[in-house]
Amino acid sequence: MAALMRAAVLTRLRAQVAVTRVFESAAEKGAVPFLTLRDWSESDWGTKDRAGRELRIGVAVRDAGETGARAMALAADAQAALLSLPGVAGWRVVTVVPVRSVLVSESAGRWSALVDVRVRIMAED
Repeated sequence: MAALMRAAVLTRLRAQVAVTRVFESAAEKGAVPFLTLRDWSESDWGTKDRAGRELRIGVAVRDAGETGARAMALAADAQAALLSLPGVAGWRVVTVVPVRSVLVSESAGRWSALVDVRVRIMAED
């Protein structure tokens, strides 16, 4: 399930966020703006009779410019893409909730916009 969900997240981000590239893991260099899948944690969210998982997914938009406005706009697109995640084979999405959205100035003219969401999925019958 984790591999299928990760693939669905990457596909959704690549299709809906207008960045030069979406990296699956930390990327130090790339033509800005680019997006990196940051954090991925998984925990049990099941019931007595049905398997369930809670996922915490983090992405970072890296950009350069005088302001972080474009980074924040792209982060909003990334969040919208994550909030509309489809289910994957055998699992349905129950809820997707934004957890955090923040703009960080990394250095003069370098920005990171961070987005975190919580996704709860349940095994289908």
